[in-house]
Amino acid sequence: NCLVALTHFCEDHGPSVVMCTQAVRLSGLPVAKGGSCLDGTTISSALPGGPASLTSTKCPACRSMPPNTLAMYTADWQGDLLLVSSQHPAAPNQLYSQLRQACLRVHSCEVCPTGAMYFGDDAGGGGGGCHVFASPFQLDDVKARGLSSQFSVLALSRDGRMLLQSWPWLVNRSAEIIAGLRDAAAAQFSAEQSAGCSARAARINGSGWVRMRRSDVPARSLAQLTSDPSVYRRLHACFARLLRGWQREELAPGRPTEDQLALNSVLCLAEEDEDSADDGIRTVVPTPTKLVGGGDGGGSSGLGGEGVQLPVLSAVFHSLRHLRERLHQAPPACQSIDNFSLLLHHLLTGNQIVFRTSLPELAKSFFTLLRCLLPSNCSQELLNWQRYEEPYRCNLLGLTADTRLPDWIAADGEGHPMLLLDCRPDASALAAQAFIPVDDLDLVVTTNRPARPAAQLIGQIDSLLGDPVLPEESLDLLLANAKEDWLERARQTYAFMQAHRRQFSDGQVTAFLSSLGCQRADEIVLKFWTRGISGLTRREIIKSCRQ
Repeated sequence: NCLVALTHFCEDHGPSVVMCTQAVRLSGLPVAKGGSCLDGTTISSALPGGPASLTSTKCPACRSMPPNTLAMYTADWQGDLLLVSSQHPAAPNQLYSQLRQACLRVHSCEVCPTGAMYFGDDAGGGGGGCHVFASPFQLDDVKARGLSSQFSVLALSRDGRMLLQSWPWLVNRSAEIIAGLRDAAAAQFSAEQSAGCSARAARINGSGWVRMRRSDVPARSLAQLTSDPSVYRRLHACFARLLRGWQREELAPGRPTEDQLALNSVLCLAEEDEDSADDGIRTVVPTPTKLVGGGDGGGSSGLGGEGVQLPVLSAVFHSLRHLRERLHQAPPACQSIDNFSLLLHHLLTGNQIVFRTSLPELAKSFFTLLRCLLPSNCSQELLNWQRYEEPYRCNLLGLTADTRLPDWIAADGEGHPMLLLDCRPDASALAAQAFIPVDDLDLVVTTNRPARPAAQLIGQIDSLLGDPVLPEESLDLLLANAKEDWLERARQTYAFMQAHRRQFSDGQVTAFLSSLGCQRADEIVLKFWTRGISGLTRREIIKSCRQ
């Protein structure tokens, strides 16, 4: 799907590919661990293009492989990848033509003053679309025209979005490679200049200088320009690291998420004021003088008597799927909607969720799972609290088992919508057993306001968690993607409100929501999620609206 290459403008052959590195699946290839170099009989037959793909030219300036060596490789056993560097791609039918076209364009018609450039499209020639990142550079050469040789680092991908999202990372990594080559070439250039008269002065004076290189004198290779015989091995190591980091989790492509921007702003404030009591952690866990729990709160044990073992606190919700399954087992709080969808409704719309229990670790695991579904700025959490706090202070509230709720909350469903989950373990059962699974604990769900028509995001999350064949790793990625998708819609909503500071009719609101792929039931979710937009993004939106 992608490869990295070094290209060169040869004075004899024009634009040419010097070396390219690509990834091949390691499974099934006869490669011994610890290898670094191979000849044509080791694994060339197992590559996609076969032995014919590993070809090399005789021109020193266009050749990268040492004599009797067709390719170099690095085996990434953990990632099941074989990173192969050769003269040309191992799949010549498609990749060779695309790489050749990119090489011609970089060294002939494509020019960018800033150095790095991008070109390509999804419907390009050569057997399909191709997107190219190119970073041209020059190396000092006393025997070349203009006293410099032209090179370029290319990165080809069929996924243009991935290429552009990785742009800053590719620019930085290629700049490191180019800087190393330039330093080595400059040192060699200075050494050759000090050994004789200045090549530039000799060319200006015209004494002892032939305008064209003699045909019996071959062009100089990159190893000669840098005075480093192992320069291609070093390039293979750099390209392999670049390609492996590009395809794996070593890079974080694209614009930072709103959660990352919010965390960065908190860290910046903490650095500016080291004496501030706010360390950026939203979870508040008080340290009571005694363990609190059921009953009247007296005594030395909060679990109903002395001798109760603390390992019972290890009863936790292990995943969102586990939480969903456990809520489905509890008696329904509403007849029209299941408990988990009701929980999602209150969570995603900003209503307060209260979890009352004598097991602090259980409440902590519950809110940790819920926070994964919300932007970081949309969650205010208090854990193991001994008094009720109103929603403006926290929307995720963990109360001790003996904490009572005010009487007015049950009757004020419009002003203070809330979902209450009660988990009161039997004290005698806890005293008899060191550990009770969560599934054996009684869980009661109540609410003072039945759910309104369900938003799309509720059904989207519930369907993902209800898919039994979806692996946990894929589930995490899909949930994160859904959160970022709705955060983008919230950004669009915030920009719309900033650009048009006035009251809108129902028809205008419906038309705007329809343009985002949303319905009227999603409006309350979007308004609440605008709180998740970081301060940096808000300033950018306001600035663009004022221009």
